[in-house]
Amino acid sequence: MLQMAASVPVTRHPVRVFEAVVAEVRDLGPHFRRITFAGPSLQNFGVPGPTLDLRIKMLLPVPGHALQLPCAVDGTLEQGWYQAWLRQEQPGRGFVRSYTVRTLRRSPAGAELDVDFVLHAAPGGHAGPGTAWAQNAVPGQRAWFVGPDVTAVTTATPLPEAGINWKPGAARHVLLAGDETAVPAISSILGALPEHLSGEAFLEVPAAGDILPLASDSRVRVTWLNRDGGVPRGQRLERAVADAVSNGDAGSGTYAWVGAEAETVRDLRRCLVGAGVDARMSEFRGYWSLGKAGSGANGVPLTDP
Repeated sequence: MLQMAASVPVTRHPVRVFEAVVAEVRDLGPHFRRITFAGPSLQNFGVPGPTLDLRIKMLLPVPGHALQLPCAVDGTLEQGWYQAWLRQEQPGRGFVRSYTVRTLRRSPAGAELDVDFVLHAAPGGHAGPGTAWAQNAVPGQRAWFVGPDVTAVTTATPLPEAGINWKPGAARHVLLAGDETAVPAISSILGALPEHLSGEAFLEVPAAGDILPLASDSRVRVTWLNRDGGVPRGQRLERAVADAVSNGDAGSGTYAWVGAEAETVRDLRRCLVGAGVDARMSEFRGYWSLGKAGSGANGVPLTDP
């Protein structure tokens, strides 16, 4: 008698490569450019529920060269794909840069994805790959990114694996702080917060013209800070958080979410932990490193052209 082989469960990986086209390019201020992506592939992009601080990894080609994707478009990404990508040679490897989903819209006509890019250059005018790509993006241009597949993400999927790090738990008081690179994430988080949450949100931007309209049902108070007049980067953000600590607006019952330049994050972490904020239960993310293209161990020092 033939025996039926036991079925082997198929592992659905929560992230994959998506292909899209640039549908619209719009400047929001002197340092923010919103790029809207569209395309059939986006119908399966996203997570169940709000996107919060959902990050994607843009795959950016070296200008004039074809991009070697880490897997087929719409195919799953196995574990270790990033290491395999790193082993590829330039110029085919291109660059990987992380960005936050600002808005994801679904309709019978298709899905659209907004990503807000910060246009900034290092001393000497050198622009990193992300800024250079965003400055030259035009409607109709193809783009690729790694992100979550809504058909594979389940309630059992750890949120960081899907690209979300916002996890306030049962906290009723929050403190958000970020420079311009974290504005899209903080803006998206604020838009999803419930009414019962209170707290503070501090956003530092290069100029007053970069202040953007935000909406939230929560009782979180939003404070914009700008560096007009040559104020050093991070100074006003650190001062605002220190003032919040001294006023009792941050303590052991506060969930903190911080995203900014790596050294600024380090200083803010020290300040908040000193006030009693539990760093293990909060989120501190160095979104970029001064003088580097990229961040963390994979950041590459920028040099003048």
